[in-house]
Amino acid sequence: MGILRHFERRVEGAVEGMFARAFRSGVQPVELGKRLVRTVEDSRAVGVNRVYVHNVYVFELSQRDRERFADYENDLANELAALAVDTARENDWAMLGPARVELVTADELSEGRFRLTSHVEAAQRPEAAAAPAQAPVVEPDGPNWAAAPVPEPAGPHTAMLPGQVREAKVRAPASLLLLTGNQVVRAFPLSGQELSIGRAEQSDITLADPGVSRNHARVVREGDDFIVEDLRSTNGTEVNGQLVRRRRLADGDVVKLASSTLQFRREG
Repeated sequence: MGILRHFERRVEGAVEGMFARAFRSGVQPVELGKRLVRTVEDSRAVGVNRVYVHNVYVFELSQRDRERFADYENDLANELAALAVDTARENDWAMLGPARVELVTADELSEGRFRLTSHVEAAQRPEAAAAPAQAPVVEPDGPNWAAAPVPEPAGPHTAMLPGQVREAKVRAPASLLLLTGNQVVRAFPLSGQELSIGRAEQSDITLADPGVSRNHARVVREGDDFIVEDLRSTNGTEVNGQLVRRRRLADGDVVKLASSTLQFRREG
């Protein structure tokens, strides 16, 4: 899965070479990432207009594994929170608040074992925000991680948080630009509710590319947003270098189908 590969590379960069030395045994960061992705998927709940997932995830680790993460625990929590957001974005799921990941110690767990729980924590109103809460000290004789402030919400917000303020773009014109290198070959206005992309002649955007499936992808309009959806194509659909099944598009996003490149542009 592409988002997990990106996660692992980011973690390796965050710890500046300590990754290989620190994780020869015990829990591996990629194990946490894989479990997190499954837990995000399992937390789905269908709302009135969309699917929601949990936004707070708590990993319970053995004391030995927690000690191993101590020097870069905040960085790892941030990357895990960003991974949760990426998972939600890839599937167009919503969160009711910013994503947050916490790591805590469970004395009964042996090295290499961990647990993950999750829940929904709605975003606070600005007037309700207070000084960072202090978690209770659970290890008075060990390293005092638990006395640190509860981590701030980490990672970018999903693009679909209820109540999130967006720049007004009422029916703002949008188009897909077919590119060759940096040159625009043709512009396709997104004026209807759906635009099909593929090798078939009846496609709204016909691509003479042998790697493109006959019915490869489509772009659909939801309100004033545009969503690209892969239609079970052979070679997949990428947005900004990441394979996606369904993704909300933002101005400047690059959509790649095999060797063909389209750029989403939004006026206003």
